[in-house]
Amino acid sequence: MDQQKDFTTRVNIGDRDSLGKTIDLRLIAAAQAVWERACLLVIRYLAEDTEAPEILETVVDAASRAMVKNKPIKSFEAYLLTAVARESLRRRRKNRRIQYLDGADLERLARPVSTDLDRQLDNAERLKIFRACMDPGGRTMYDFRTMDFGWRWIADLMGYADAHSAEVQFDKKMDKALERYRVYHNSRLKRQSRDKSKLHRMDSDE
Repeated sequence: MDQQKDFTTRVNIGDRDSLGKTIDLRLIAAAQAVWERACLLVIRYLAEDTEAPEILETVVDAASRAMVKNKPIKSFEAYLLTAVARESLRRRRKNRRIQYLDGADLERLARPVSTDLDRQLDNAERLKIFRACMDPGGRTMYDFRTMDFGWRWIADLMGYADAHSAEVQFDKKMDKALERYRVYHNSRLKRQSRDKSKLHRMDSDE
């Protein structure tokens, strides 16, 4: 079964989103264009593509609602694929959380948090902040790199001439994100220093 027939048979995208707004035809065309790649992403995270139609329908609806709010979408295909990957990952994590715990598990979970876990949480927070410092294109490229997509594939998706050009542009985007992160980090340290000085003065006054 070819991609177009498989898409038509399995995916049910209406002409209106959940807000009752007309779905942009470019979104529907993009959904059809990425269908096969979307299935591969779903398989990567969920081991099968059973939920692929529902996931693609969900992200198309979300994209349509975002467009109603005037949120710019430069590449419909990249936007949908990124959203499919995130939704698939969210469902995998949700599926992993649905499990029964016995008494030993509960006792283990009730123990004090280790310093290693503290560090992991700190690192996760720093990574979240660093990712927020990236521009939209940089975040898209970063997400696909963390999912082990090659530079050739990313170059085709993002419209770069070749894999090397995509990698060079990604490095530039990461450098700019790092500069923004450093500015954020330094301003945070200054705020903490001012807060400590203020508390010290208050203590002295008492």
